[in-house]
Amino acid sequence: MAEYSFEGIMRDLRSGKYAPVYFFAGEESFYAQQLIDVIEHQVLDESERSFNQVILYGKETSMLQVLEEAKRFPMMSERMVVVVKEAQHLKANDWDLLLGYLEQPQPSTLLVFGHMHKKLDKRSKAGKAIKANTVFLESAPLRDYQVIPWLEKQLSAKGFQVNTAVVASMAEQVGTDLSRLQNEVQKLDVAMGSNRQVTPEDIERHIGISKDYNNFELVAAIAERDVARAFKIVHFFAKNPKDHPVQMITGILFNFVNNLIQYHSMKGSAEKQIATALKVHPYFLKQFSAASRHYSYTHAHEMLHELLVFDRKCKGLITSNSGDYEHLREWLIKCTL
Repeated sequence: MAEYSFEGIMRDLRSGKYAPVYFFAGEESFYAQQLIDVIEHQVLDESERSFNQVILYGKETSMLQVLEEAKRFPMMSERMVVVVKEAQHLKANDWDLLLGYLEQPQPSTLLVFGHMHKKLDKRSKAGKAIKANTVFLESAPLRDYQVIPWLEKQLSAKGFQVNTAVVASMAEQVGTDLSRLQNEVQKLDVAMGSNRQVTPEDIERHIGISKDYNNFELVAAIAERDVARAFKIVHFFAKNPKDHPVQMITGILFNFVNNLIQYHSMKGSAEKQIATALKVHPYFLKQFSAASRHYSYTHAHEMLHELLVFDRKCKGLITSNSGDYEHLREWLIKCTL
C-alpha cells in the first residue's frame, strides 16, 4: 500500500501526474484544502471547466449522483474532474456504493473527496478500500510543539529572517490553526515588501500581536518571577478581554506548570531528551531552566493546585464575587510573590 505525503501529492499534481481517485481526510483541513484548490483550478483550462468539472457537496448530494458524474466521459477535453466537498456529510450507508467504482475507476476522471474536519473510519470495509485504492491523505492537527518549526519553515520559504523568540510569540498567540497561521505569514509577506528581517515591532504592526503584552510574554515573566511585568500584562489583558480570553490563558499556564514539574524530574538529562519529553521547541528549555531556579518542585505542584482552584472559580464551580482576571491576579499573588 503506497504512503502519500502532502508534498508528494502536490508535486505530482503540479507536474500533471494524476490519479483516478483522491481522498483527503482528517481533523486538520489545511492540507486537504490546498490540494483541492490546485485540482479545482489547475487541472483543467478555464474553457474546459464548464463542461468537464463538477463541484458537489456532501450535504446536498448522494453517492449515486457522485458516481454518475464520475462515469461521464469528458467533452472536448482529456478528462473530467469531480470534486466532492464536505464528503463527511454523505450518508454512512452510501460509502459501500463506492467499492465497485474503486475496483474499476473511470480512467479519464479525477474523482476527489474532501472529507474535512473528520477522520475516516479505516476499520470499515469502505474505509479499508478507500485507503488501499485511492491517493489517500489524512491530516491531524499540529501539536503545540510542532507549530514553531512549521512557522519557521513557512517564513523561511518566503525568505524571511526571524529569530525564534519572534516566531514563538506568534505561535503562542495564534495557536495551531494552520489556515490562520498561513494567513498571518501571507499578511507579513505583503506588508513587509522587500524587507525580509522581521522584528517584534513588525509583528505588532502588521499582525496585531503586542510585542509586550501577549501570552508568550506572560509566561516568560512568570518564569523569571518578574511579578511587576506579569501584573502589567494581566492588567492589559483585563482591558482587552476579547483578544485575551481567560480560557486560553488558563490552558497555557497549565501547560507551562506541568512542563516545569516534568523539567524538575528530568534535571541532568540531555537537553534533546528533555525537549522531546516535554514536547517543546529546544528554545524553551532556557525558560524552564530559569523557572526551575525560581520555583522548586514542591512549589510547582502548589502552583498547579492553585491553577485548578483558579480554573474552577472561572467556571463557576467555586462561588466567588471576583471576575476572571481578578482570579488570575489572585493566582499570581499566591504563586509568584
